[in-house]
Amino acid sequence: SQSGIPPAEPRVNKPFSRVSHKPHHVFTNPRIFDAFNGSLLDTFFMILVPLALTAQIVPANVWSYMTFGTLYANWLTLIHSEFSHAWDPAFRAIGFGTAGDHHVHHKVFKYNFGHTFMYWDRAFGTYRDPREVRAFNGDKAI
Repeated sequence: SQSGIPPAEPRVNKPFSRVSHKPHHVFTNPRIFDAFNGSLLDTFFMILVPLALTAQIVPANVWSYMTFGTLYANWLTLIHSEFSHAWDPAFRAIGFGTAGDHHVHHKVFKYNFGHTFMYWDRAFGTYRDPREVRAFNGDKAI
């Protein structure tokens, strides 16, 4: 979910989740181009429907909408990348999700649901700092 609220999809409709978003989670250590490697259902319900609803709710001209789509696509690419970025500490400090944060989601799937912001994950107790996740640190928390 873009908002960071744990998505209802895996809890409400497990059969649908198995064929829509779960295939994307075969990437437990995603690489930069895995951001857009999802099923047709996943793309439709997690990207196209929210964008179409946003277009109906938020008044914007076509250029603003295209700019948002471009920035969001680049953000999805960055959070799926296999790199730590120089700006990660600053982004984490202001609540933006980083590649490390999203890798936690791919590795354990029950934490760090937000793509853009970690505010909701922190509020609902589903945020885990990648530096404290054993799967990344040789079975010891840092």
